[in-house]
Amino acid sequence: METDAAYKIAVERQVRARMADVAASHPGVRTRGLDWVVREGKTELASAGLYPLRAARGWAASLVVQCPTALAFCGTWADGSVSTQPNPDLLMATMSSAHGMPGFAGHSGVIVRAGTHDADALAAHLVDRLAAAALARALAWREVPVALVDDVVAHAAFYAWPLQTVLYIATRNGLRADDPRLRDALQRRAIMRRGQRDQTLVQRVLPA
Repeated sequence: METDAAYKIAVERQVRARMADVAASHPGVRTRGLDWVVREGKTELASAGLYPLRAARGWAASLVVQCPTALAFCGTWADGSVSTQPNPDLLMATMSSAHGMPGFAGHSGVIVRAGTHDADALAAHLVDRLAAAALARALAWREVPVALVDDVVAHAAFYAWPLQTVLYIATRNGLRADDPRLRDALQRRAIMRRGQRDQTLVQRVLPA
């Protein structure tokens, strides 16, 4: 039987090949190692990938958003709020093992290497799970649809500026403060953390 190290190499070789096949069907998506990178021209907007976890003998999924226009907007309207991200260049970052990507692999967020040593089957499972858990969320930052508000609400703890990100999405889609598609988000404590001060900010940013 092949060694565990050889099996890991075989799995990741198959993962890269499968990720390249998926990327080929999405304009502006490229592969980099075990990541899909979503670009607009030469600008990197987001990435979704797999992160090896040696101790767990498996992989977790990661999702990172660094959309420069969104970051610039949030910085402009930060209103004294400090980014929750340790990396100031990131709008959002999470891993499945941090419970920020439900559905990747049960409650732990980790896919552990199978005992059958079927590299092709495990690679297919890894890529399928990553696509389902992260690729659509990464791709959304190319068009910035209103539906992205739901992602911010659901994963507010992983966004650098949750409210400002909602306001950016609203602005991109020409929404007013009283638009029903914003009602739920603008009533959530996870988004409106500063009470009246955030209500005032909403009125300043979005037209009445």
